[in-house]
Amino acid sequence: MNFSDVTFKRLFSMTMFKNKKIPLGAMTFTKDFVTDTRGDLYPITDKSRELSETVENNLYSVTRGNVTRFVCRFFPFASYNITANATGGEFGFVFRLPLTSAKITVKHGSLCFTCDDTTQKISLPKTAGETTDITVSCRPGAFDVYLKVNRKPQLIHSFSAPSFGNSNSYEVFSDGEFALYAAEGAVIREVSSFIDNGLSTADMRPLRYENGDIIVEGGRIYLSVTLRIEVEMFQGILSWVPGTSDFELTGALFYDSGDGKWCGDVAASILYNRECKKWYLWVCSFNHDHVLGHSEFEGDPRFGVNVIDIKLMDKATPDNDITDFIGFEGDEDPDFFYHPDIKKWFMAICRKNPITRKYGYMFFSSNDPFSGYKYIGKGYEGAETGGSFVRIDGKRYFICGNDFNVTSDYRIYSDDGMQNARFDYPDGGFRGWGTLMPIKLGSRTRYFWLTFDRHNASDYNWSYGNIYCFEADKFGTDK
Repeated sequence: MNFSDVTFKRLFSMTMFKNKKIPLGAMTFTKDFVTDTRGDLYPITDKSRELSETVENNLYSVTRGNVTRFVCRFFPFASYNITANATGGEFGFVFRLPLTSAKITVKHGSLCFTCDDTTQKISLPKTAGETTDITVSCRPGAFDVYLKVNRKPQLIHSFSAPSFGNSNSYEVFSDGEFALYAAEGAVIREVSSFIDNGLSTADMRPLRYENGDIIVEGGRIYLSVTLRIEVEMFQGILSWVPGTSDFELTGALFYDSGDGKWCGDVAASILYNRECKKWYLWVCSFNHDHVLGHSEFEGDPRFGVNVIDIKLMDKATPDNDITDFIGFEGDEDPDFFYHPDIKKWFMAICRKNPITRKYGYMFFSSNDPFSGYKYIGKGYEGAETGGSFVRIDGKRYFICGNDFNVTSDYRIYSDDGMQNARFDYPDGGFRGWGTLMPIKLGSRTRYFWLTFDRHNASDYNWSYGNIYCFEADKFGTDK
């Protein structure tokens, strides 16, 4: 295939900003749980002696005193939302772990944070409207608070909470709770808990079968993505109708390397091996010295909140050569597949050159998906990233991003050497990912390229991305 004859044309571009959700829990105000004696939807964990409360017209109101009611379990990467009448009394969030707790409340235009011996007060910006809509997004050791302004969540403040630093330990968060606090005059319209898609999205790669073919079910494919939050990140799963802007957040993945912590590692390559009916995975563990980890498992990772137990690669020593199949610090963006004709597994690792300090891809082959790999070659000098194996008309290619300073600099490797891709509106670059996807739609195979840029979505600006979708103007043999 001569890629110089192909132009990838922009279909659309978009930004995902905390607008996709996996619901985890919510309060419902359609039934009067205050006076109900045949069930206890939201148990009271604390209250004042003179408490008076009502549930009417799909609103929950506290007319006297104050109360704290359990809503759902605490999860260290979840977001929690409360919408209340703007002119009402104090309301807020209570997060409890076995040995600590944190409280975030809104009162008279101020945001108050209390955790252990720390108390902070922050002024809220004035907003027009009948309601105050507050979201608290959690991460280990911190709470990021957003106020919805003109329908967009606006970061108000990030509260540091060192005693929540180990909140991603299962032993800790499995006993955690999220509760609603409401005081006299508060009128609550909505309370919910969910995983959201963070500030923006990066590192898209489709979930595939063992031979690299993309899994298509019900007209949708599934993409592993990096969901960037104010600081740090975690792995999400997006469902996508190819060629459209119809994305849904269907899953979130966390990784346990044996220490009991659910970590937000990313850049996964996920395959489903149809022969043994198991999922295979390689991932970059930023949380454990930036080496690769792998796993095989049976549970479907595409839906819900899942933890995957991974085994980390053995770490390299000063005696190891860069071509050795061992865990070098800095390894990332792995991809792999099984070649049924050759009956071998092939793997690519994006590895930092110890001399130039630049990233480049190294290629390996093995009889086993997770071990025994031998070095077979490498890419050209550059600053490569985000590579994937792609099969087009029966021929294998490896496509990756490259260069910090050049828009849409993508490399396409094959047995014939290296080519570059061409785009009509060349954006979605600056080391974007080489996610070119052949997908059969109707009687034709269409070729979509889904990538991202780095647009500085927050103070932690590494690898944040708007999404760009391109399609090849001509390709392949099925015209």
